Amino acid sequence: MIHVIDSEMGSGKTRGITEWLESDVSTQSNDTKYIYVTPFLDEVKRVMQLCPQANFHTPNNEDWSTKSKHLTHLVSKSHNIATTHSLFSLITQDMCRMLRERRYVLILDEVMECVSKYNALSDHDIKVLLKSGYVSPCENTSNLIWSEIDDDKYIGKFGAVRHLCLNRKLDLYGGKVLLETFPIEFLNCFSEVYILTYLFKGSAMSSYLKAHGLTYEMLTIQDNKIKPWSEFCDESSRKRDLRGLITIYEGPMNKIGTKIGQSCPLSSTWYDTQATQKTSAIASLKASTGHYFKKVADTRAIDNAWTVFKPQVKRLKGDGYSKGWIPVNCRATNQYIDKRSLAYLCNVFHNPTIVQYFKQRGIAFNQDLYALSEMLQWIWRSQIRRCDPIHLFIPSERMRGLLYLWLNTRSTPELIRQLS
Repeated sequence: MIHVIDSEMGSGKTRGITEWLESDVSTQSNDTKYIYVTPFLDEVKRVMQLCPQANFHTPNNEDWSTKSKHLTHLVSKSHNIATTHSLFSLITQDMCRMLRERRYVLILDEVMECVSKYNALSDHDIKVLLKSGYVSPCENTSNLIWSEIDDDKYIGKFGAVRHLCLNRKLDLYGGKVLLETFPIEFLNCFSEVYILTYLFKGSAMSSYLKAHGLTYEMLTIQDNKIKPWSEFCDESSRKRDLRGLITIYEGPMNKIGTKIGQSCPLSSTWYDTQATQKTSAIASLKASTGHYFKKVADTRAIDNAWTVFKPQVKRLKGDGYSKGWIPVNCRATNQYIDKRSLAYLCNVFHNPTIVQYFKQRGIAFNQDLYALSEMLQWIWRSQIRRCDPIHLFIPSERMRGLLYLWLNTRSTPELIRQLS
């Protein structure tokens, strides 16, 4: 059974689930074991502190050659485990079997990236792999199969590909694109799964579960207690307070993000086009960002945070805010909680190949709900998380409109209806 605990950032999801977990560990009479997965090591340490009775172990490479090998050992010994998303994504078929045998419960703090483009090989390398016979598409699925399964002595440039294939983590899409996927059986090996996030229905993980025919129960957190989502999803009171705490810039510097025709200003493709054509748009946006922090927000560099897609960081960074860059996909950390003036210089869309991947499986993907979710996660790294006021510069007309829509809807179901 999959349970989604869907509640606004900073609403106490971690506190609520750890209190439930501590209570369950102290009273349970069965042999249930837990693996708690969170994005950052700092959060791993926090979970271990919040759950002393669970006696969580975390993999390390001090006594083991790799953290992955230590993780396998901890599972074999039926320990409760706290680890990161990046390490958890490395689990294997053998580990999956042990997790199932030991009836582990999985707690995911934030959604996983279940499908992504595999960019480690060039188009030429993919052709070589297919023509050489090292890999071949499975007849019944899109999985790539490594032909020489018993060739444990293989050493070569395709070693990583071989490992992924043997663990059913590599798909061939459209005959030429490689996708790295998290095998659905790796989720099914757990007796229960809890996912802690917000706007889950806008996530790629939600689409991934639907594509595999899996359903999930929606829950939420109120007063540190797990409650039914359908009965406790009204956010009107909280959003009324937020509207008084968030100041969104409205002025001529937003013109660069206004949609004209079919354009998608401030999207990743737009930035690439401006850079290739050597237009003045990026320089103009950089000047506007500096002006915003210095003259409009009038805050110190230490108080400022900004984001843009990673390839554009060097082009956009400027005096008074450069060191405040936070990755656009940042979530689940309190590291930036003192930031109070923010510039969100992105217009977010999920990778079109992944969207098409879901579409071919009959699953519609809501780009607006996804973009809003990503932006909210980023904004909530700031001091708004502790209910302190913030200033926002969001030049993208689309992203700014999504934030206004969210602030003025009573609940996520109402938001989804308006975006459908």
